[in-house]
Amino acid sequence: MEESNWPKQLKWLHIAFAVLVTFQLFSQLKMHAIWKHVNVAPYQHVLYWAHMILGTATFLVVLLFWRQIYLSRELRLHLFPYVGIHRSRIWTDITHACRGNLPEGGMRGGLPGFVHGLGILVVTTMGLSGILMFYLILSAHGVKPAATYYEFPKSIHSLVANLLWAYWGGHITMALLHARRNPRILRVFVPEI
Repeated sequence: MEESNWPKQLKWLHIAFAVLVTFQLFSQLKMHAIWKHVNVAPYQHVLYWAHMILGTATFLVVLLFWRQIYLSRELRLHLFPYVGIHRSRIWTDITHACRGNLPEGGMRGGLPGFVHGLGILVVTTMGLSGILMFYLILSAHGVKPAATYYEFPKSIHSLVANLLWAYWGGHITMALLHARRNPRILRVFVPEI
């Protein structure tokens, strides 16, 4: 499938996903002082609530993405290429990438699909732990919840945040490398209305 033939729902979801996840990653950099109340600037409180509210919106986009995955066998095989030719393309893509040949675009499984599938799983884990933390914070009336309930989802959220930073940087780097060779790949950010 050509890059330009991605379904328009996926293009819109990808754009929303990219913008929201990027905001979430950068906004969390200034949130650590909130609980400690050390040198907290007023904008950090706004950023903190924006992170939680837009985090909820991000999770809704993740759920919509999972709906598309559920509805499309082709998308499932692309994102989770664990069978047949889709799986064999992973090894072929790795071999070709080691020689400097990037995989072709589109919904074809292989290494790009496998990596995108991992990204969906990472963001889903991040969203689930974030939603649980948000619930615990709201139920504690906006103060830091008891450590017995809060530390587990917080540690998952923090661990997965590091994975997401690595994924985000790698994803953008690979997209730019692909775009240098084939600018059509950026059409995933140009949805038809």
